[in-house]
Amino acid sequence: MRHLEMFRVSGGRLLLAALSVLFWAAPVSLAEMVIENEYLRVTVSRERASFEITAKERRQVVVRQARFPGGIKAVNPGGVIDPVWGVGQRILIGHENGWSTNLYLYEGSRFVQIHTSVLNKGDRPYVAASEEMLEFEVDLDLPAGRLKSFGTGFLHEVDAAPGSFSFTAVVDPKTRNGVVAAYLTHELGSGVFFTDVRDGQPHVKTRLDFGRYQVDAGQSRKTETLLIGYFDDARFGLEAYADAVAKHYAIELKPEPSVYCTWYHGGASNEQKLSANGEFAREHLKPFGFSVVQIDDKWQAPFANENTYDESQKNFKTVGPIKAFFESNSSYPKGMRYTAEKLRGMGLVGGIWFMPFAGTWNNPYFADKQDLFAHWPDGSAVVTRWSGSLLDMSNPKTQDFVRQRTKRIADWGYDYFKLDGMHTGAVTHNVYVNTGYSTEGRWLNSRNFAGDKEAGPGGADVGEASTVLSDPRMTHIEAYRKGLEIVREAAPGVFILGCNISQNMRSMGAAFGLIDAMRIGPDNGKAGIGQFASVTKGPHHGSNLYFLNGRVWHNDPDPIYVRPSNPLHKARLMASWVAISGTMLTTSYQFADLPAERLDILKRVMPGHDAISRPVDLFESSTPRIWLLSDASRSVRRNVIGLFNWKESEPDTITCDMGRLGLDAETTYAGFDYWADEFVEPIRGTLDEELEGGTCRILAVRPVADHPQVLSTSRHITQGVIDMLDERWDEDKRILSGRSLVVGGDPYELRIAIPEGVAWQVGDVRASGAEIKVAKADKRGVRVVIESPQSRQVNWEIKWSGKDLW
Repeated sequence: MRHLEMFRVSGGRLLLAALSVLFWAAPVSLAEMVIENEYLRVTVSRERASFEITAKERRQVVVRQARFPGGIKAVNPGGVIDPVWGVGQRILIGHENGWSTNLYLYEGSRFVQIHTSVLNKGDRPYVAASEEMLEFEVDLDLPAGRLKSFGTGFLHEVDAAPGSFSFTAVVDPKTRNGVVAAYLTHELGSGVFFTDVRDGQPHVKTRLDFGRYQVDAGQSRKTETLLIGYFDDARFGLEAYADAVAKHYAIELKPEPSVYCTWYHGGASNEQKLSANGEFAREHLKPFGFSVVQIDDKWQAPFANENTYDESQKNFKTVGPIKAFFESNSSYPKGMRYTAEKLRGMGLVGGIWFMPFAGTWNNPYFADKQDLFAHWPDGSAVVTRWSGSLLDMSNPKTQDFVRQRTKRIADWGYDYFKLDGMHTGAVTHNVYVNTGYSTEGRWLNSRNFAGDKEAGPGGADVGEASTVLSDPRMTHIEAYRKGLEIVREAAPGVFILGCNISQNMRSMGAAFGLIDAMRIGPDNGKAGIGQFASVTKGPHHGSNLYFLNGRVWHNDPDPIYVRPSNPLHKARLMASWVAISGTMLTTSYQFADLPAERLDILKRVMPGHDAISRPVDLFESSTPRIWLLSDASRSVRRNVIGLFNWKESEPDTITCDMGRLGLDAETTYAGFDYWADEFVEPIRGTLDEELEGGTCRILAVRPVADHPQVLSTSRHITQGVIDMLDERWDEDKRILSGRSLVVGGDPYELRIAIPEGVAWQVGDVRASGAEIKVAKADKRGVRVVIESPQSRQVNWEIKWSGKDLW
């Protein structure tokens, strides 16, 4: 049992007792009940049948009139010790309908945790498709018109926002003050938030959608844990939410891979081309951090009648992928095991695409497997566009089928899975492209779950419980998580990329803790020919969910395109955003066909960093234009500013106060522009840059010092974050020294800023196991080049004298 409750007694002592202590044994009749920690105070009022949250640092009630549908009948206070969250306080609320809610407030936490359990007092099963959970007002002491609603549907006016899945925030863009509400767990239900304005106040309403939620007679069943907190900077609140998810599920991320995907230039490719690409990558890209060669859809052998249901035409046609993953086609005549073993022999990881939770009911392969599918009441298999027939993961026989299917693919030797059609595991409609939850129009579809055969993705939101799963007690979300757990069990250690939450956002929160990476946006293939709407898809969707990246999973924004058909400035724009944001790098092209200049862009993006990177203008722009990457993990803090013009053909002037950026507004910074390859004018107070359409500027900045210091390196777009292990200045000896990770055969340039007003000259230069020389110098900096025949850590030092350089 996870919680131990601590009940207060008259002497103020705390006694430990099991959670099973009867709540109603000692009901408390006080009109108000309070729990608090150093950040928040929660006050429950029986008289008003609501609770409120006070931000203690702000000395203001920020959440008012928080009400449950079941009202409040009684309250009971106590303490709690949790193995994950530590010591805290709680208020147990008894509702008029017999349900109960615990409000937890742990020491050091900026969130109130709210968890409701449903009691069925009747003599028949209680069944629902959804449950309304909580509604509340947000009070930031500002007019509602000044505030914004931020969620999976992006940034909107509070009263014009679509519903948001998993989380929402009501924020003041000017100050970034905001209230963040989010579901910590998605184990039975999918959390949805709606915002509007009532009586001049922002209002938030949250609901849990299950597909089917059943509570047996006389039993109680849990729901999910909701978090609500106030933050002076709501970006930190979103990050704190992601950190809480990682803590709850004990997430330890696998290293972020750099991936080649066959899809966007060759379908599944073939044995010869894939082998050639692997050999090229082994020689030219692996030293820079490249790791995975992933085969996409169309490797599998076709079967007769391999087709998919077209909902718009109400018939089957040959679209969508093949869903019988048993044999390879003529592109891989030696079989998939052979290719995996060959890649492993190159020192690379083999990756493969498949859809674990879907099939095609009228494919002969599935002729004797009809009971594997979810079924409508008339006995026909549940199908949805592109995705095919949806497997019933509540069925033990289906679970075994998925287990064996996954194990067979893993046994071939593939250590990287790209799992497509994630929504199929939850038996949901494909509503691609899905972001916000709409309450009207064609996306109103039985709350996105397959609950009504006739409704489809344009049907009525009748809220009736689904009947398509064989186990009526298992919710759609529970079935989905069960499916992912089985994939994990059948392929232990495999890196799992989930693809694609844009097909249905139900697959996002419910995958927390069960996958290593997630495709966070739709396909961007047309970026390969420079289509700007596709160039910007990854940054648009990835910025909106930036806080999950590196905490809950690695965000995959789909490939960057450095091929010649994508103009150079757009290729640099895509690569730079991926490098600065720290999202997962994927590319899709035959590497040997790339010009040297384009291949070099890939080298400067690998590997990904694990430093802190966040959008500065998240609550001001639909796609943030300003990012700050900061790494304080080593002896020197490194800051890199990414400026992006998301207008294809119009110039854009980006102006930002350095303090708002996250730096010191009173400090003068030296800077280096990566793509311009030059030192820039010192920056103080305000950053003011004009960018041509569809371009970016990547500036490494450091406070001006009275001695030489490394400002930038040539190794990576992040300019020292991934390669500079150490840097020291010895004032007495006037020696600048450091340790760098150098790639064999790749000239490594240190861009060293020198202070104004003092004449500096390089004296003796030394490097362990490598050649080192001064390349050039000007009034702002000196460039020193290190060359090593092997990839290695190089210790270097540069002695300085006071003679004039020019």
